[in-house]
Amino acid sequence: MSSKAKDDCYKLVQQIAVAQDPICIMPECGQTSQVGHHLFKRDRMGTAFHPEAVRGLCHRHHGHAHAKPEQFKKAMIRLMGERYHELQKLSKTVVNGMDYVAKREELRGMLTEVSGKGIGK
Repeated sequence: MSSKAKDDCYKLVQQIAVAQDPICIMPECGQTSQVGHHLFKRDRMGTAFHPEAVRGLCHRHHGHAHAKPEQFKKAMIRLMGERYHELQKLSKTVVNGMDYVAKREELRGMLTEVSGKGIGK
């Protein structure tokens, strides 16, 4: 396993989250997203690098997500609907032997695609 490739994957999925959610996803916030927040635990790796399961937040709401996880979860369910529950189920999947080098390349492609869809494109 390449720990560098795995670290790169974590960085890339954060960048993807901020690129796809340039404004904090919390209703009525309006602040620029500065961090990607993993909606689910990453210990099983099921959604660790799944861009839909990492959402862009401003620093204030990222702190709120960690300080009040149940409130944040309710907000995400309202925002995402059934998709939240689908991703939650997927997050419980144990992934062994992930090819982090291949995943890194996949995430790089996603980042390029999401970054190329800027406002007005």
